[in-house]
Amino acid sequence: MDEPWYSSISEDLEKVERLLRDTVRSESAELTEICNFVLGSNGKRVRPSMCLLSFHACGGKDPEKAIDVAAALEMIHNATLVHDDINDHSELRRGAQAAYRKYSVGKSIIAGDFMFATGFRLIGSASHVVVDYIVEAAAAMSAGEFDQKEFEHNVMVEEDDYMKIIERKTARLIECGAKIGSFLAGAGSETIYKMGEFAFRTGVAFQIVDDMLDVIGDEKTTGKRIGSDIMEGKPTLPTIYAMQDPVCGDAIKELFKRKDLEWSDVSEAISMIKRTDAIRRCAEKAKTISKGSMPFLDVLEDSKYKRSMIDLSNFIAERNR
Repeated sequence: MDEPWYSSISEDLEKVERLLRDTVRSESAELTEICNFVLGSNGKRVRPSMCLLSFHACGGKDPEKAIDVAAALEMIHNATLVHDDINDHSELRRGAQAAYRKYSVGKSIIAGDFMFATGFRLIGSASHVVVDYIVEAAAAMSAGEFDQKEFEHNVMVEEDDYMKIIERKTARLIECGAKIGSFLAGAGSETIYKMGEFAFRTGVAFQIVDDMLDVIGDEKTTGKRIGSDIMEGKPTLPTIYAMQDPVCGDAIKELFKRKDLEWSDVSEAISMIKRTDAIRRCAEKAKTISKGSMPFLDVLEDSKYKRSMIDLSNFIAERNR
């Protein structure tokens, strides 16, 4: 790629950033500070980008409403992260302290609720179709997180269980962004469907790579402590594949079952996972899913926005942070 995947929408993304900052201003200086702390932690902005790229790729002309919705999606996503970190007892988020560790659990819960509310306020007078898309995606995210909790430390978890979890907790909101972007551009139902399918598959690949990086990533680039998912007993694909290994599988299962792990145990688990074919299988699956998303873009005419969507999907499947 000669330019970053987001270069075609850089001006729109700058407007999204300003809107996010303006929207979280409140009468409470500390509440505003917490929200800005969360929003300023260098997220990848995949969800608003998918909305904006889909809008432009489908021939949208005035991006004002798409920018509002893109900001709303990012706000809602970040609100869930605040609550997830509390639920998972996470130490870091994108290289910084998790908000609840810096500001307290109670204040962070309130900030997350405030961000949810402001996210939906950004939708404003949007069509009921847009509201329905977002409500459905938000409900799916909650269901996915709940299902993930059900499978924590459960060695009976299977690949199908994992896929259902990440489809809900990650892919649906990314799909939502693409559907809304194309809808706001005036696209027909077939195009909206195909934009959603492209984004959905891209979202699945995104989460698989995210879970790979919990094993093989660099904390300086991922912004989270390596092995956090293992410490929390999360049912990720690398662990699921590794537990199938004829040599290391049983030992990994024994560690995965435990709720009293030390970080030395996590290091041992990572070492064993790396000795299996789990990471290779995960990488291949992410790339296959990403590649499988591309035919859905055939409905679009060639444009710099379509090429950016292709670049975004490729970046997601091959990223190292």
